[in-house]
Amino acid sequence: MKNIIFVLVSVFMTACATVGAVIDGGKDLTTSVIDSTVKTAGNITTSALEDVSGVIDTVAESTENIVDNVVEQIDEQTDELQDSKPEEKEEENTK
Repeated sequence: MKNIIFVLVSVFMTACATVGAVIDGGKDLTTSVIDSTVKTAGNITTSALEDVSGVIDTVAESTENIVDNVVEQIDEQTDELQDSKPEEKEEENTK
């Protein structure tokens, strides 16, 4: 009977160690997967934000140049359409 109890105790001890190893392995696997997933998601988000930021900067610069060009053209055209003051006409004629 003592032999049977000794065998059962040794089997349970090794079984407990195996279960503990499986639990630790599962924890390591889970934490590794979560860590990798979070890092990857963070890298993708950062890259996407940098790309969007680059596109927005490019669009803003292009729009700024277009607006500046339109403002300049309108200013030139309105200057042409405005009548000069009589004093300015006289000054231009005397020169």
